[in-house]
Amino acid sequence: MKTSTKILLATIVIIAAGLVYAWPYVKMDFAESANYTEQDKRRYEFFTPELLKKIPRVSENYRFGYSNVTGPDLLIYDVTFSGTTDASRIKTYLEENGYKRLGVCDIEGECWQGADPKTSVSVGVVSKPETVIVSVVEKP
Repeated sequence: MKTSTKILLATIVIIAAGLVYAWPYVKMDFAESANYTEQDKRRYEFFTPELLKKIPRVSENYRFGYSNVTGPDLLIYDVTFSGTTDASRIKTYLEENGYKRLGVCDIEGECWQGADPKTSVSVGVVSKPETVIVSVVEKP
């Protein structure tokens, strides 16, 4: 086999391997929504903002979500804790990290604002079924 053929085949293999590795990230970058757990490391690292990564886990049963809302141009990241209505640790965490309560909210729940005016946090409690939902809303 000629050297040029070997180089061409090696180049094709390298490009194909790069596409196989990068394709899931390309798909995630254009995703309109996603639901995942912390064990789904690729989605967890790609979609989850630091605030939700560090937020107290108030239940052992929780899931993360992401939505790209085109109309009002919002990015919404959330974590849903099932089996609890106690959000006190979450509120304490937000206060300790410089968040202040707001009167107006993009999503139903108790609203919080941090240093970034383009980002707000909503803490919602649902009694049936027992659920606490923490949403981070970003206006790009």
